[in-house]
Amino acid sequence: MNPTLLVAAGEALFGPEWRRPLAAALGVDARLVQRWANGQRGIPPEAAPALLALLEKEGSPLEARALALRRAAAAIEASE
Repeated sequence: MNPTLLVAAGEALFGPEWRRPLAAALGVDARLVQRWANGQRGIPPEAAPALLALLEKEGSPLEARALALRRAAAAIEASE
């Protein structure tokens, strides 16, 4: 895990103001997440599996919604 991956995961999960929500989700201080992102502190090894779990948890409902949207669009196209 490196700062670039941390920032990408944080932004994917929580948008541009991701640091505080990610810190809350990980149960750490927001200043620590900021230091990880800036490269001032090393990112602990346990952060990667925790981030992966968050991404999978948040991604699953989005995938289901995207599938439902594609099916609805296909049904509309088929009816024309």
